[in-house]
Amino acid sequence: MTSNTLKAIEATKAKLASLEKKAAAEQRKRIVNLHKEAGFATREDLIAALQELGGAPKKRRGRKAKKTARKAAKKAVAKTGAKKRAKRTVITDQLRKNIIAAVKAGEKGTAVAKKFGISIPSLHNIKKAAGLTKSRKK
Repeated sequence: MTSNTLKAIEATKAKLASLEKKAAAEQRKRIVNLHKEAGFATREDLIAALQELGGAPKKRRGRKAKKTARKAAKKAVAKTGAKKRAKRTVITDQLRKNIIAAVKAGEKGTAVAKKFGISIPSLHNIKKAAGLTKSRKK
């Protein structure tokens, strides 16, 4: 039974191959004289006419290439000395009073923090100590 099935498969494959050859030959016959059927003297004339029709432009894929030549990479240089750390602002009683006055005047938190040179979390701590923040509802 298996041998009959295999024979049938081989026969079908052979028939398929012959049909593909026949279809390719028919297509070639049609294409060979296509320019004459369309009324053009040569294939090049037909191609030129088709290209003039245009159509949608091809979409670019990827990024555009740079027009200038690449610069040579700089050699790595060891850093001389470590960066100096920014000095911290000392929060004095006078500074606290000025910050609280600015907040009560209606200035935004980030603006106040920048103006006095402190961080936003420090500003929040000062506001909390002065009772200017609302507690979360549970």
